[in-house]
Amino acid sequence: MATLTIRVIKSFEYRNYKNLILKDVNLSMKTSDLKTLIDTNIQTLGAFLPYRSPKYNTLKIFHKAHSNKPDNLVINLDRDEYLLDMDKTLEDGGVEHETEISYYSLEEFERYKSNPEVKWE
Repeated sequence: MATLTIRVIKSFEYRNYKNLILKDVNLSMKTSDLKTLIDTNIQTLGAFLPYRSPKYNTLKIFHKAHSNKPDNLVINLDRDEYLLDMDKTLEDGGVEHETEISYYSLEEFERYKSNPEVKWE
């Protein structure tokens, strides 16, 4: 069982994200099941009301415990191998205890990656 921090990213340009802490997550669950669990929490927890409208569809490891954090404060732009495959288990994707995972819209990310401009500093 693991504790995971999910970074629900609403806007890359404005650095809008909110952390969702999930405890006692079984790492043998499929990534698609984790996505369903996250979506349920976003739709039911009042703190995530402003985060309900974007269409989130991608999970990517932001940071593993006791390793270096990326330079970008919102998302890991460098390591494409950290993208999680929806058909594999979390363990197969490299998720460990206390891993931080970004949850975002792939279309918004591609737009931001082509021009990584921050509008709010």
